[in-house]
Amino acid sequence: MAYLTGRGGNSVMLFAIKSNALIGVDAGGMKYDGRVEQAAPGNVHFHIEYVVSPGTPLITGVGGVASATPVVLDFDMSENFANGTIVSVQTPFGPVNAKVSKLRDFNF
Repeated sequence: MAYLTGRGGNSVMLFAIKSNALIGVDAGGMKYDGRVEQAAPGNVHFHIEYVVSPGTPLITGVGGVASATPVVLDFDMSENFANGTIVSVQTPFGPVNAKVSKLRDFNF
């Protein structure tokens, strides 16, 4: 789970990572797909893709988009990213701060 803040508001994102695949959804209804891979020692690399639909409010404070807009984000975080450390991720619409907390492990 990630708590997200930007210049224009707050949101939450629920996501799961399994076998390096990431899927998720946020409180605004956007869906996320991606990969998580080992990066430099002590870090993991995130590659996340999503589509901003027209009329979707953005927590970055930027107005909505006129047409469906695909977004690709690539960023690194420490291996212990789910310990509640706040990180800033630069998006095409402005920075978003994220605080990630692990809910639980997959047990199946």
